[in-house]
Amino acid sequence: MRNLKLLTNVRAPPQADLKDIQGFSVDCDTGLVYCASSKNIFGIDPRTNEITCRVSLTEDGYFPADGSGKLVGIQYLADQQSVCIVTNTGNLLLFNVLLGQLECVGCVESGLTEMAWSPDLGLVILITGQETMIMMTREFDPVTEVAMHPEQFGESKFITVGWGKKETQFHGSEGKGAAKKKSVDVNPAMFWDDTKPRVSWRGDGQNFVVSSVDPSTGARKLRVWSRECTHLSTSEDVDGVEQSLAWKPSGGLIATSQTKQNKHDIIFFEKNGLRHLEFTLPFNVKKVQVSSSCNSN
Repeated sequence: MRNLKLLTNVRAPPQADLKDIQGFSVDCDTGLVYCASSKNIFGIDPRTNEITCRVSLTEDGYFPADGSGKLVGIQYLADQQSVCIVTNTGNLLLFNVLLGQLECVGCVESGLTEMAWSPDLGLVILITGQETMIMMTREFDPVTEVAMHPEQFGESKFITVGWGKKETQFHGSEGKGAAKKKSVDVNPAMFWDDTKPRVSWRGDGQNFVVSSVDPSTGARKLRVWSRECTHLSTSEDVDGVEQSLAWKPSGGLIATSQTKQNKHDIIFFEKNGLRHLEFTLPFNVKKVQVSSSCNSN
């Protein structure tokens, strides 16, 4: 984090129309910011504080008129000059910023809980209320739909020989009992966890990872998938894993956070699901919550 430098800082005065913003996405070519509230989609020029466009999400029933609607995700698509919006009620919307037109390109009756576009914006992952994953192209053509919690480890399951078995590995301070342990009891997700799934793509767009609450344990588990939506691996059972998730763009490490009894850690997993490294956050474990993380070299 020491190599991060603030390049510019723009502060716009508060506006009543923008008090309920739930998400935003930036057009890097023009600098315009597109955001969505529980009632509208806005385009904002942060340099002038001007609202460049506005379209209602309640007129056609995409969001309830009482303002209780929840945004799942928003992404500006430069090649289409459009903004993709996903609602928790299952609507997949596309707002053309040139024509000012909003259309519904799809709907999932069970609702949607997550949207994640690949880095090249060629594919999008949608997670449904029935805990399935839908992969679609940039034209919103379905590629496949799979269960989010497969029981198998994945195609990259370890092939072990005598020296590689858990029973013969060195376990350090865990002692001999660890070698005999066949299963790990993990506690449910943290009480403040929103239990929603998280998706993070690797920088080259060839793999993505999903963090979700496993129905068999109630704890979060990480699963790695290929660009073709093939399940590759599943993380080890680790107690205290939280909702933050980020895949290092230029490497194989996946980061998340973990709460322990007396400290708060950022922990790393390899693509094959094994724990790698960790470091402790300089905060009191009971005073700070890690709500999200982002990809950075």
